[in-house]
Amino acid sequence: MMWGTASENGMVIGKPEGLIDDDAREPFLAGLRDGIAKAGRESAAFIIDMSGIEHIGAAGLMALTLARKEAQAAGVRIALARPGPLIREILDIGRFGMIFDIVDDPRTLKA
Repeated sequence: MMWGTASENGMVIGKPEGLIDDDAREPFLAGLRDGIAKAGRESAAFIIDMSGIEHIGAAGLMALTLARKEAQAAGVRIALARPGPLIREILDIGRFGMIFDIVDDPRTLKA
């Protein structure tokens, strides 16, 4: 798993890539936490660009859930963006749309 972060248009964008499986859980969670902290310092939303994720397992989904809880505690808005069809299906099965905004284009998020 690889991770990149960028700031643009009042948002912090986290860009994980590759497989998010049991072995990648801790680095994935660390990237999420770093993004939340950066978004908090910049008073920005934290967007996770999922377009580079090839697969996400239960450990990655748990990391997302933990990150959401931590973002809420920090007053940071968190959303998922650009999931591919397989990742979208996994998120739909897990009903992540009930706890995250999931969008194709983060610029469409309402304040």
